[in-house]
Amino acid sequence: MIWVLVVSAVYLALILGLLVFSTRPMRTPAITSPGAFGAPQEDVAIRVNEKIELSAWWIDAPESEAVVVLAHGYFLSKGELASVSYMLWQRGISSLLFDFRAHGKSKGGTCSFGVHEKDDVKAAVRYAKSRMPGKKVILIGSSMGSVAGALAWSEEPDLLDGLVLDSAYGRLSKAVLGWWKFMGGPWLSVLLSPTVILGGPFLGANPFRIDVSEALEKLKGRPILLMHGAKDVLASPKEAERNLFALGPGAKAVWFEGCDHSEGRWEQPEKYRVSVFEFLNELGIFSEFSRTKQAK
Repeated sequence: MIWVLVVSAVYLALILGLLVFSTRPMRTPAITSPGAFGAPQEDVAIRVNEKIELSAWWIDAPESEAVVVLAHGYFLSKGELASVSYMLWQRGISSLLFDFRAHGKSKGGTCSFGVHEKDDVKAAVRYAKSRMPGKKVILIGSSMGSVAGALAWSEEPDLLDGLVLDSAYGRLSKAVLGWWKFMGGPWLSVLLSPTVILGGPFLGANPFRIDVSEALEKLKGRPILLMHGAKDVLASPKEAERNLFALGPGAKAVWFEGCDHSEGRWEQPEKYRVSVFEFLNELGIFSEFSRTKQAK
């Protein structure tokens, strides 16, 4: 009987330890930057509240007609989307990359997988608008960054002019299980399933009540491009289809065949690039890409 109690105590300690670690993830450095590719790069700080300050890079493109805010995924940093920023800069579009709370070089906060990170997005967009008043603002997110963008826009209808949802999850409860499956397979997802039930106090939100599709329903008719890997283990294609359905008829989706979570960007870069610039062109954002198409 004692060994049962000991094993149970160890198991509970493991679950609680993982919850602490997951909401306070190890900070991974940016292994590259737009500046490393050759773009002009300015270090900036963005205040969210008294406790949270975001570390960011401002990439200025002269005569840019818009600014793209780039929001990275969980466990990563602003460097994740450095190549996208450089791609935009090459075509005359300014961008802002930032580290979410509890990530990279940002100060303060714990991670909530997009739930409270929506406030980081709002602060980043406000900063972008202050640098380029009157210009269109589009957010391109990866995974958690996509989710935070959708949640933020659903609360502030005038926040954005367009959104690219790359590998966004649907229901947070499903995404947590998907994360463990992504990390170690189905058996790990089953073994660590109590993290969903016990995670509320650590997240500051009930995982079973966080549903991105509900936010997207409020954004029907808005310019949103959904991008997703057809073999995504973390955020399953079925969850992506729920999100797409929530956007209503006419919503656009780009599927990356054979790709897992957030892999489309580097496994099928040409398809990603063309899809992004076609979306931006539809928003009336002039770029070198649109010049090339017009020349043809």
